[in-house]
Amino acid sequence: NPMVHVVAPLVAIGATMLVRKMLNQGYRRTTGHAAPDSRDPNTRLATALVWTAVSAAAAAVAEVAVYRATARWMR
Repeated sequence: NPMVHVVAPLVAIGATMLVRKMLNQGYRRTTGHAAPDSRDPNTRLATALVWTAVSAAAAAVAEVAVYRATARWMR
């Protein structure tokens, strides 16, 4: 269905933003500090790399879930 190619990316963008917001809030609740900023030169490289990997993996999982759910829903 061609509509999947229109709807799924839009929903995936929203889901990715939501996942990142939830991760940042969870990090703040757990540590009491803001999530690491990989662009901040004061952030240790290892911390920036781990946080980037975790957030990218979570965003990828959300994207796959959205694409699959949208494709199933629009059959």
